Amino acid sequence: MSFEKPWGNYLLEAIVETKAPDTVDFWPETIAWQLILVLLIILIIKKSYQSWKHYQANAYRREAITWLSQCSLSNEEDIRQLPALLRKTAMLANQRFINEISLLNGNVNSKGNVINHRQQITNLTGQVWVEWLDKNCSKSNFNEKKSQATANPYSCAKLLAQLAYVQKIDINNNQFKEGLIQLTQQVELWITYHEISHELKAEPETESEQVSSGETT
Repeated sequence: MSFEKPWGNYLLEAIVETKAPDTVDFWPETIAWQLILVLLIILIIKKSYQSWKHYQANAYRREAITWLSQCSLSNEEDIRQLPALLRKTAMLANQRFINEISLLNGNVNSKGNVINHRQQITNLTGQVWVEWLDKNCSKSNFNEKKSQATANPYSCAKLLAQLAYVQKIDINNNQFKEGLIQLTQQVELWITYHEISHELKAEPETESEQVSSGETT
């Protein structure tokens, strides 16, 4: 037995299969769109690099927040470490600022002196220290009004100055607990939102420079 026609639908014999289209190329053909795509890729790489640098530069913030979240307000040793935590964070933040200025301006010492260095932050105490903290963070409020600070023996300013040195910490004192909670909140705000912003102070002219400038005038 023989079959004159193949098996299948006889109506499809005259249909010719169309050629499948070539793979779509995502690279644009015109020069203008190519330039736009290249610029977009460069912008994405730049933004990613800046985000990575920002993440790396803020490692000290994350470490401080982690320690603060694990700090127990019922543990006397943890409580005594709060002023030291804030001081260390401020020193690291100031050092980060100095490093960023150095990268932007090259050698900072040849152009000007940064006002606050690591050692100067260490020397800040009392009301000056509290004012410096609030100056470099718009969210915090360590520097309470004098009337409130006088009425409250456990204000943020007083606790910062005395917490590490007081002989006996009365954890059961309700007024002390309230002041401690407020201090912890302010410390967390400062660590999270601080932005160090010092101005650069120009170096004084040397005697030879003053003489030369006087001759030119």
